Amino acid sequence: MSPITESNYTAQTKMLRGFPKFKRNGAVCPNGEMTPFVHKGRLMRMELHDPTGALDFGLNISAMIRDVETGEVISYVGEHCYYYSAYVEGDTVYVLGTERKEVSPGHFATTDTIYVYVSDDLINWEKRVLLQRPGWGLLNTALTKGPDGYALLMECYAPAEEVGPYPYTFFFAFSRDLVHWEFDDPQYGIFKDRYMGGPWMRYSEGYYYVISVTELPCVRYSNYIYRTKDFRHWEVGLYNPLLSPTEEDRVIAPYAVDLPEEKREAIRTGLLISSSDVDMCDWNGKTYINYLIGNQLGFYYMVEAEYDGTVAEFLKANFE
Repeated sequence: MSPITESNYTAQTKMLRGFPKFKRNGAVCPNGEMTPFVHKGRLMRMELHDPTGALDFGLNISAMIRDVETGEVISYVGEHCYYYSAYVEGDTVYVLGTERKEVSPGHFATTDTIYVYVSDDLINWEKRVLLQRPGWGLLNTALTKGPDGYALLMECYAPAEEVGPYPYTFFFAFSRDLVHWEFDDPQYGIFKDRYMGGPWMRYSEGYYYVISVTELPCVRYSNYIYRTKDFRHWEVGLYNPLLSPTEEDRVIAPYAVDLPEEKREAIRTGLLISSSDVDMCDWNGKTYINYLIGNQLGFYYMVEAEYDGTVAEFLKANFE
């Protein structure tokens, strides 16, 4: 039996705030997993640039840094990696990428190594190994800083005896300096009784909040939010699932970039059964949100939404 405990609703649970209200602004970009962030007063976004839709890891794949307001691509970073995420501390931006290499002739996969690329100007990047976990298969990551140092979430697909019966499980590591890491005991991975993918994590007002895409019945995917104080006991958000697909996600935002007509047509008529990979940041007093809409079969695109309140307010509201 798992040592993790989990609190969900009861017959006495009340929803005091009501369901979070999002303004959905529509499709903005064809790229994959992203992290919006503010750098020196400008709204920026790190985006996975993969024209194959994760169908061919062997091609040239990287992360790009985009100025959201102008649409301009500032730089490319993280070649030979996949599953990028970003973390910002002051003016310093950290882009994490999971190593991608040929593991057998013609077959590429991500490995047990996470690289970090560090920059103050978004153009010049310094690369180093963030951590290695021999024998593990790593995918997406999320990094945040709490009162005791840094916490890193790793989405894992191997080893099977630790991940459990579902394809992906989240595990954690901790560091005070982003150099020396201590892996949490794998028994505290979350949650081994369900699909856990596309993570986002943020420390806010005493809690570590995690958003995961999970598989629903009849092959549908949406986002669930959880929180914890100690990585041992977890609370389930009251308003799950978050941001499931709607027809509003088919609207093409007037400032969308890199969307040729064939992609626009696919957005108008494509099968939308998945919302995933939520990421967000504070911007102009609101929560600026990006997420992916698609079908988990190689078709996806990035959409934009906003919540009328700060990220801290949004996170807290999901539990009240």
